[in-house]
Amino acid sequence: MGEEPAAIRDALDRATAAFDAPPETLSFPPTVEPTETKTAVVSLRTACRLLTACRSLREPDGYHASVIELSFAAIEHSLAAAAHSRGETLRKADSGRATAFARAGDLGLVSETTAEQLKQLHRDNRRRTRTRDTAAAAQHATAMFDLAVAVHTHVADTAALSHECTCEG
Repeated sequence: MGEEPAAIRDALDRATAAFDAPPETLSFPPTVEPTETKTAVVSLRTACRLLTACRSLREPDGYHASVIELSFAAIEHSLAAAAHSRGETLRKADSGRATAFARAGDLGLVSETTAEQLKQLHRDNRRRTRTRDTAAAAQHATAMFDLAVAVHTHVADTAALSHECTCEG
């Protein structure tokens, strides 16, 4: 394919610099620093933010594929919070979401049956969403969002992290 245009290289340089530079000002108080003792809280609050993004994307035009993808991510982060609260991890950096769901079953965060169903749901349906008609995609997005909220709520309650949850009502 060759060398990419200067616009891509410039944008990549700016993005890298943005992450490397300290923030000029904080418009909000810092919440939780990602230390080992707070990893569960960071994961839980990441899931909270993903669910908030899902709520925004569902209205009014319904970015269904995005809602489905973010719902899977919220499920994984919620389960990661539960794992971290036990001193465990769901996956290594180079493993995928299916590995995380399987590990959640291995750790007893969800049943083996539920872990397998999550893996199957992710494998079989996530990518096909882009080719479905709008009515079907809307139903799928709603179902995935509801599943993500149910998993998140369960984790927050059973991992004694509900006081750390920042979700909207």
